[in-house]
Amino acid sequence: MSLPTTSTDQLVVINLAAILVGTTFNAPQKVIKWGGVIIATVTTTCAIWCSHH
Repeated sequence: MSLPTTSTDQLVVINLAAILVGTTFNAPQKVIKWGGVIIATVTTTCAIWCSHH
């Protein structure tokens, strides 16, 4: 199985996810901290894999 190629739209999603994690990870509330990480992970994974199926 080969890795998918990355499009510009996917790079935008990945960068926005990185910004989301960067701004929420130091939040004192655990809901905001881990919510940001989970949302970023799901959206990045979907941006990479969902567009190829």
